[in-house]
Amino acid sequence: MKYQLIIWILLMQSCIQLNSQTQEERMSMKTPAENQWLIEDLLKKWENNKRYSLEVLEAMPEEHYDFAPAKGMKSFREQASHIASGFNFQLKKSGLPALPAVKDKSKAAMIASYTEIFDALIQNLKNYQADKLKEEASMWYGSSTKLRMLNLMDNHLAHHRGQMIVYLRMKGIKAPSYVGW
Repeated sequence: MKYQLIIWILLMQSCIQLNSQTQEERMSMKTPAENQWLIEDLLKKWENNKRYSLEVLEAMPEEHYDFAPAKGMKSFREQASHIASGFNFQLKKSGLPALPAVKDKSKAAMIASYTEIFDALIQNLKNYQADKLKEEASMWYGSSTKLRMLNLMDNHLAHHRGQMIVYLRMKGIKAPSYVGW
């Protein structure tokens, strides 16, 4: 029992040390080529985000794009526009190329805009060097690495896309199956 406790304590200390380093610090210990796996993971994440987001947009009939669950809440269309606007805001501040603006006049235009936006983001990532992900950019919430900004964009997308899924269910529409990593 005494040895199990010692092993457990040593394992916990190792975990604490590993977690005390930021992802940027762990990246700086490797050569750029050794960090290129980050780009591959980000590409997989954003390709899946594209697929899932387009499935959500496609699932809602156009006549319900202006549906909002209650007064003062964003409609389905406004949620979709808000996501894309957030992408552009984050990328502009990060020094990455801006994405195409969302066209929210019709369901078809929204889907075309999302396709264009995700394709541009994915293409930018394909041409990106992993060591640039640790570069800092000044944001309204403080300094942020480009990697953190991409992760915040993913979080923002998941948050509002999740709301859109609730809207689908409120309309009695089967939501698409989740597409993750």
